[in-house]
Amino acid sequence: MAKYVFDSNIFINLQRRQPIDIFPSLWNRIRELMEDGTIISSQEVYDEIMIGGDDLEKWAKACKEYFLPSSVPVQQEVREILFSYRGLVEGGSKKNSADPFVIALAKQENCKVVTEEARTRNIKAPKIPDVCDAYKIECIDFVGFARAEGFAF
Repeated sequence: MAKYVFDSNIFINLQRRQPIDIFPSLWNRIRELMEDGTIISSQEVYDEIMIGGDDLEKWAKACKEYFLPSSVPVQQEVREILFSYRGLVEGGSKKNSADPFVIALAKQENCKVVTEEARTRNIKAPKIPDVCDAYKIECIDFVGFARAEGFAF
């Protein structure tokens, strides 16, 4: 059973700070956790990663099957989330279009969300942690995830 749903910024920021070519053991471990179902993510996160045109895009293509298409229940959750928190996607901006899908997937699968976003406490312009709080979904950053999973390199 999945335990974590990764936001786009986790993959993107890891690639910037711990590039795949320099930290292959980290990226192999993340892939292993995706393969065993510990980490999941959404097709919308995959789509955001595909914009990059870099090593992360190549890595994600090799892991495509672990970026889940949105089921009908997830889509219904997304509608509910956007009804209450329209500002989450910044007026339909492509930049945050995966955010409601990350939250909805976590809610449906009873997972923690892993994101680098910080709370705004602004209902008109919420971030993932704000909406997760409203739905009682635990939200952690990558370091919290790495500690919980016992990462040590």
